[in-house]
Amino acid sequence: MKSARLHEVGRELKIDDIEIPIPKGRQVIVKVRSAGVCHSDVHYRDGKWGNFTPQGLGFKSPNLPMTLGHEIAGEVAEMGEDVTGLDYKAAVAVNPWEGEGLCYYCSIGEEQMCDNPVRLGITQDGGYAEYVLVPDFRYLKTIKNLSFDEAAPLTCAGVTTYRAIKEANIDPGNTLLIIGSGGGLGSLAVKISKAIGAITVIGVDISDKAIKLTRDAGADYAINATENKINKEIMSLTNGNGVNGIIDFNSSDKTLNIYSPLLAKLGTYVMVGQFGSELNINAIVAVRKALRFKGTYTGNHKDFTEIINLAENKHIKPDVKFIGGLEKINDALENLSTLKVTGRQIIRP
Repeated sequence: MKSARLHEVGRELKIDDIEIPIPKGRQVIVKVRSAGVCHSDVHYRDGKWGNFTPQGLGFKSPNLPMTLGHEIAGEVAEMGEDVTGLDYKAAVAVNPWEGEGLCYYCSIGEEQMCDNPVRLGITQDGGYAEYVLVPDFRYLKTIKNLSFDEAAPLTCAGVTTYRAIKEANIDPGNTLLIIGSGGGLGSLAVKISKAIGAITVIGVDISDKAIKLTRDAGADYAINATENKINKEIMSLTNGNGVNGIIDFNSSDKTLNIYSPLLAKLGTYVMVGQFGSELNINAIVAVRKALRFKGTYTGNHKDFTEIINLAENKHIKPDVKFIGGLEKINDALENLSTLKVTGRQIIRP
């Protein structure tokens, strides 16, 4: 099968011809119909997250060459002898955030934080290939009302944004500020926020194209961050009170310490982006306003199931752009690296 693989950190992926794995036990081979292109793959390709290396973040070095790609939707092609409840050619979305099942975090249902994780496209070959080996069939969810292109980005972008919204602790009547609202995750966050609660959503991004996508996604207000006095405008929209929650899909020098002063009392700042900035907050301000700052890393299997169900019931629909076959993967990654894309890019191996 054809597979786009990382052979050397800092280099482009190469198209290799490798053997299709043979599934055993609870394993399943999925024929990949759509693979979403995630900014995390830029980090994996480059071998760094901001100022950190994978080792500095506690990640094990990948065994190269490695097939990247963790946003996967496709059809069941082959199954191990212990697989039950699945049909051949069933349409499925794949949860790539899999745990080994034995550590503390797996025991409390937070498998995405597993001490020894099994992650497609990260610790083992992923979805930038014609076929992918899924370690356990319980990480598959059948889809009926979603196209493969719609389902693929939900497995990471959807799960991540959905969990971030949960972590923001937004109540009905509250205001949520979404930074990077015209990107693949940000536009989904706008849609999910409006779908699950009666809240006011303010989207912020840095281009007219991204602002249009923010409005199209359903944001109540869409503001171009390159304009002057943006903080003053946001405070005006909230009658001087500030926003109740912030979800930051950048977490960069240009966001963390600019927008954090906009939090209202009891406000929550959720960091999703991995651009690697330092957070500077005065302890007295944080204490007196009872502010909360959280990092969130994708979501658990429950989050995965819930976001797929939300989309299956037509409450949300990702904005996707078909880029091409595997031969276009390096172009897609470069689009992300240079911030030239809005919405979510899709590869069809």
